[in-house]
Amino acid sequence: MAKTIKTHTLLADKGGAVWVEAQLSETQVKRVINMYKRAGIDLAPYGSPNQVSEQVREINAFFTNDERSRPFVEAGRFQVIGVGF
Repeated sequence: MAKTIKTHTLLADKGGAVWVEAQLSETQVKRVINMYKRAGIDLAPYGSPNQVSEQVREINAFFTNDERSRPFVEAGRFQVIGVGF
């Protein structure tokens, strides 16, 4: 079974009210959005600097542990970086 990447996700309505804050996979995000839509609440995923930083950390950890990319990471030739906030 393939590992599913979960990210810290905020789901908010158009007014900015957060209805859901959780660690969700992309499939779970779509499922939750559809559940709320059936109840008449339109939600959209929103990011935050903490979410982006956590995703960058998770991606770097994956590549550090992947046997094919580890030599590139250790040599300093490959790294995912975030943007400044």
